[in-house]
Amino acid sequence: MKKIVLMFILIFTLVACESQGEEPIECPDGQIEENGICVDDFVEPVFDDRALVPDSCDYLDNIDDWQPVWCDEFDYEGLPNSDLWNYDSGGNGWGNNELQNYTREDLDTAFVADDFLHIVANYTPGGSNDYTSARLITKYKGDWQYGRIEIRAQLPTGLGTWPAIWMLPTDWVYGGWPASGEIDIMEHVGYDENQVHGTIHTGAYNHNLGTQIGYSKEIDTATSDFHVYEMVWEPRSIVLYIDGVQFAQFGFNPFANVGTENSDAWPFDQRFHLLLNIAVGGSWGGAQGVDSSDFPAEMLVDYVRVYQKDYAGLDNAAPEMVEDLGLLDASYNAIQFSWDNAVDDVMVKEYEVYIDQKLAGITSVNSFTATDLESNTTYQIDVVSVDFAGNKSDFSTLNVATESVPSIVSKIEAEAYTSQSGTLRDTTSDIGGGQYVGWIDDGDTLTYLLNVEEAGTYQITYRIASESQQGEIKFYGKSSLPLTTTNLPVTGTWQTWENVTSETFTLQAGVVEFTIRASVGGFNINYFIIEKVE
Repeated sequence: MKKIVLMFILIFTLVACESQGEEPIECPDGQIEENGICVDDFVEPVFDDRALVPDSCDYLDNIDDWQPVWCDEFDYEGLPNSDLWNYDSGGNGWGNNELQNYTREDLDTAFVADDFLHIVANYTPGGSNDYTSARLITKYKGDWQYGRIEIRAQLPTGLGTWPAIWMLPTDWVYGGWPASGEIDIMEHVGYDENQVHGTIHTGAYNHNLGTQIGYSKEIDTATSDFHVYEMVWEPRSIVLYIDGVQFAQFGFNPFANVGTENSDAWPFDQRFHLLLNIAVGGSWGGAQGVDSSDFPAEMLVDYVRVYQKDYAGLDNAAPEMVEDLGLLDASYNAIQFSWDNAVDDVMVKEYEVYIDQKLAGITSVNSFTATDLESNTTYQIDVVSVDFAGNKSDFSTLNVATESVPSIVSKIEAEAYTSQSGTLRDTTSDIGGGQYVGWIDDGDTLTYLLNVEEAGTYQITYRIASESQQGEIKFYGKSSLPLTTTNLPVTGTWQTWENVTSETFTLQAGVVEFTIRASVGGFNINYFIIEKVE
């Protein structure tokens, strides 16, 4: 019996082998045979650390993980390379009362010779502007989101000169200047010859408001020798260097921007382009005058080099979850929250924010404001970190509630305003005690946020006191026209309190900001009561 079984196994094995061997499987390129079928022959991709480098910059080495992506060594003669540079032109003051007219493709103001770019500001009286100069830009020929930029330059001398190496947004995603941002890699003014400045401007931080953020460094040879002005710009960070030494650092701090839109504080997550120019005069450059005898004034540029990282190509792991997710601010219809920046093996690109498991927005910084929410409601907040390769972290979760809004049908203490103008608080001797609002003069206002739960007809009763002058209150809702106007009597003393009731008015349901305006002042208010009459 054992011999029969062994013979059967041998015959079956031979038949199977012959069957498989009759027609060997031929797989297409990129596939191999496994167990009788063709499967993809997967080869782990090899990272190319020169994948971003164009032929024109192939002579430049990488700087660590930074690859050269745009460059001009000025090793030619004539006008600046039109494949790399555009021009801004005109003499309209450029928002700073500047005196120069920027010309276009003009060898008197911008030319390449002796291996340098020459930008020249000239005194040219008799025209619409007394000075000419050049403003070279890379817009649409060099636009970058994040990068490392190096410019080796020698700055001009002369009272009234204002040279700059700087960047502006290409697409103005967040609005006109300064909302979409400005990065000043280097600025210099002729009357302060040994100081070099680096500054950022945003919607919340700019020189119009006096809130710009900037740094200065003393460089004794800024106008007599060449120096390398460098910017390293990555998500949530801009760092400036001179000759390899850091002198300025900018970043986003959520705790310093409570109540501020992210883009107003940090718009630097969009494409920017480079500008090189010499301005003349203006609000800063001309603060101590302009000496026409100091012109022509010339800025020399040895090279411009731009590097970028292949963040996605370098990436090998998903980012970690965000930590310390917490509330920054809350109102009846909005919540602002922040978190610590997540850790990634290369770089976190952005954060996805979910409200009650629905995507509410994407932000490049570690803060978010959710708006148009319901009052007195708890929301689930989830934040996910995302890297440049598209890898995502697990969710970090926070439950937070919006504030409640007082009902309009209630007794409202006068001192419970959300804002006011011109008034003061003091202790009252009226029934129930507490505080009142007084020293109310013509035009003073008190503003309250109240919830109208039901549409209908209402009237308001004021608890007021007046020593010697009849007053008048205009009560406003959403409209610029008053809902009702109420005349106030003289009660006898500043602590003799009477109730005065208005005529009726109509309200629609919803949360409304109401304003009491003293069209005629000279009275105190302890509280008011709004009642529905129909």
